[in-house]
Amino acid sequence: AQSRWVNEEVRQFQRLGRAERIHFLIVDEAPGAPCFPPALFAMQRDGAAAAEPIAADARRSGDGKSHARLKLIAGILGISYDKLVQREHQRGYRRMATIAIAATFALAVLTVFTVVAITSRREAEAQRGHAESLVEFMLGDLRQKLEPEGQLSTLDAVGKQALAYYAAQDPASLDADALARRARALHMIGEVDDQRGRLDDALGVFKQAANSTGELLARDKDNPKRIFDHAQSVYWVGEIAFERGEAATAEAAFNNYKALATRLTGIDPGNADWQAEVEYADSDLGTLLIGQGRVDDAAASFEPALVVAEALARRAPNDHARRTELAQAHAWLADARAGQGRLADAVAQRQAEIGISEEILAENPKNRDAKSALLVAEHELGSLSLVRGKLSMALSQLQRSVALADELLEADPENAVTASYSASAYAQLGEAADDAGDSAAARKSLARARDLAAQLVKRDPTVVAWQSRLSTALLLQARMMAESGDALGALRQTQGVIQRLDTLRQSHRLDLSTRLHYAEALLMAGQQNAALGDQSQARDNWQRVVTALSANVDGTAPPAQAILAIALLELGRHDEAAPLLARLDSIGYRDPEFIRQRAVVDAAAQPAPTPAVH
Repeated sequence: AQSRWVNEEVRQFQRLGRAERIHFLIVDEAPGAPCFPPALFAMQRDGAAAAEPIAADARRSGDGKSHARLKLIAGILGISYDKLVQREHQRGYRRMATIAIAATFALAVLTVFTVVAITSRREAEAQRGHAESLVEFMLGDLRQKLEPEGQLSTLDAVGKQALAYYAAQDPASLDADALARRARALHMIGEVDDQRGRLDDALGVFKQAANSTGELLARDKDNPKRIFDHAQSVYWVGEIAFERGEAATAEAAFNNYKALATRLTGIDPGNADWQAEVEYADSDLGTLLIGQGRVDDAAASFEPALVVAEALARRAPNDHARRTELAQAHAWLADARAGQGRLADAVAQRQAEIGISEEILAENPKNRDAKSALLVAEHELGSLSLVRGKLSMALSQLQRSVALADELLEADPENAVTASYSASAYAQLGEAADDAGDSAAARKSLARARDLAAQLVKRDPTVVAWQSRLSTALLLQARMMAESGDALGALRQTQGVIQRLDTLRQSHRLDLSTRLHYAEALLMAGQQNAALGDQSQARDNWQRVVTALSANVDGTAPPAQAILAIALLELGRHDEAAPLLARLDSIGYRDPEFIRQRAVVDAAAQPAPTPAVH
């Protein structure tokens, strides 16, 4: 009622002489707010302002929903309300008969359509188009309604039927419109498969889509719609490769995606959607680069992506999607800044991301994307607080993260993306609780993290991120075993992680995160062997850490430099460790476990005191 544009619509109807065709329905009202636009009271009749209009009132204190509906319809039809109520009762008596007649009629119509489809190729193609439009609706519009509330499992059956339908088609025989519909439907099915953690299925579907969009682009090389559609296929093939740790395949696909996006902006530089595609391409490349430890190159991709995201969000301040993309651009740059050792800058970027997500949730509390983004942002902010030595702050931020994780998983327990984020958040909370001396809380959180990650790895052991989540939880549990004096149990669990990650290492599929876990596991194995008296094996473990990290230390994140520094100290190579320690001190790196290990190694390196002579 207070909208400027609603008021303008009322004024326009009045100007057209249709004031008597304006009808009113009160659904709800804010306390003290008017129920009607101001323009209604500007209407003049016989020289005097009209009284407050008669309205159907759906509130409980008014007519109620059913009577309000009838009152509104009566006004529209120009008949008395009592007469319409009588008709409504009669309609109820006729309803069952009408349903039976309608069903019979529908069956007759379906029979006619079937006969016509068999005898007429044109009608067959029309029916196929209708069927594909229905599939596209189910996987498109319906998905948009279900996804924000975590109800994607509802679409699984639709996706299976759609795949069976498309499998029976020969793509070469389809015209451009049919081929485009096929590609769009395959994209949607693949995205659902990806979120459900079915990466083999997703990859196969996206490759089918890429064949379709590639064929369309070959037929019409300069058509921006065809370029855009093929760019989406190329992106998704690269994304699945990225999730599997196939860096070379992913990088080639992402570069191809960026080239296609750049072609689009060349055709129409002012098109916001095309600009967004370039932003996405820069973010995807940056994500890949940061996973390889190339943090400066990653930052160089994320910085222009953030500039574009900010510009697009300013152009559409009420567009939640644009604001979500801006929040994500802040998130990626935060990761790059953390990798560069610019921890305060990383915190500022995460806080900007959180502010945007909280604004979106204040406007739409059911927005699942914003909740997922907030889950990750609180987790990453807690991690930053932890490495800066702000333990109580880290605990608070990580607790908020796992609360969001529980809420999202309760709504959609099969969502693999949420489960992965949740496993990471629970593992980090367990680490912080252990650092704070709360062993019971730490064990509980780490058990939850391990169970979530193990379920994901069981779905698909080729996903590097899921192996990383599981390794994190297992290593933290091993750390707690060692702290409690169970060095042998800790060593066995740590060696299991090393074997798990060795499989990925031998296939050249370790990203930065899993390389860090691998080095951390070797460092811990050395410390556990030393505690068991096997100094030779301990030194061998520590030397493997140095070999794994030394070549790339300038391009790796501070946690990698911390692991390398401790390994060098354990080996007695203090001069080599000194520059690393100096840099970590200069950037404010105060991770509690790093500080503890550094103190232990420094204490062990001190010469024994000389006995006093009496």
